[in-house]
Amino acid sequence: MITTAQPSMRPYGRQVLLCNHGDCVDPAVAEGLQRRLMELCRAYGLTKLQNPHRIKCTLADCLGVCQKGPILAVYPDGIWYHSVTEAVLEQIFQRHFLQGQPLESHIFHRLYPAGSEPVYPPTVRHDPARVLPDSINIASAVVPEEVIPDSDVQTADAIRAAVRRAKKKKGLIIVNTGEGKGKTTAALGVMTRAWGRKMRIGVLQFLKNEHARFGEIKAAARMGDIDWISTGDGWTWTSDNLDETVAKARHAWSIAQERIVHGGYDLLLLDEFTYPLHYGWLDINEVLAWLEANKPPMLHLIITGRYAPQNLIDFADLVTEMRAIKHPFAEQGIRAQAGIEY
Repeated sequence: MITTAQPSMRPYGRQVLLCNHGDCVDPAVAEGLQRRLMELCRAYGLTKLQNPHRIKCTLADCLGVCQKGPILAVYPDGIWYHSVTEAVLEQIFQRHFLQGQPLESHIFHRLYPAGSEPVYPPTVRHDPARVLPDSINIASAVVPEEVIPDSDVQTADAIRAAVRRAKKKKGLIIVNTGEGKGKTTAALGVMTRAWGRKMRIGVLQFLKNEHARFGEIKAAARMGDIDWISTGDGWTWTSDNLDETVAKARHAWSIAQERIVHGGYDLLLLDEFTYPLHYGWLDINEVLAWLEANKPPMLHLIITGRYAPQNLIDFADLVTEMRAIKHPFAEQGIRAQAGIEY
């Protein structure tokens, strides 16, 4: 008899739903609110997979309320907010999520009477108490002074000064994604800058043909001191054997794991790594959990490619989306040119 393990999930404190249907709010506005909430969560460590207090934010196609958007629902509290601007979102984050006091001025629906909401899950599970940072990352999450709790004696200026004094550094997770050109190109620009600073650099390409000799590969060879590994057999849409393509991508991840732990790099570029994650060739949660447990603290990791999973976006420190506006091939029929595209 075959037995299977019961499904499991990592614990989290709250689930937030944001409507992006379009009848009550421009989807781009809802997406912007989601990005802002994740910035705030990252600043307080509330996106880390191993943190039982983490907040999960999901865009919902429709929450059944088609007026006074944007609509934001918080569970397990069962509290629904309306007319959520970025400033209101920051107040909800500070007062509701951090202090446990819902923002009454924007509540329009409760599943439970006030004061009888379900107990906060980490309390039920007896998880460790949440430890908030002494100072937030001002670069990624500027919290206006008016929403800093009254009990905080620090002003925004004092927080900035403390950040400057601390001179905090860390190895960043950088993601370049989106439909537009320039994702790998931007990453190579950072690579060049790091090379100029005499940093140890590695590049691992997941899909591009291992026998290709693009201009950037030739440049890296002439520059020297750059480990360059191409492991793919071409693009998924031109692959003659998709099973082999998948196997190569998984093998490349095993190489990446070894290089991350033992390569001694200051900067490692995982080019086109989003595709194995997007297509499900690798389990995104397992990859992120492994990175959280094993990535050296000062290693900068750049990941490029379209369709970056939301989990990866939430996990990253810096995310840039390339948006296509004009393209010489689409607009003028001009094919890729040596030295510009490859």
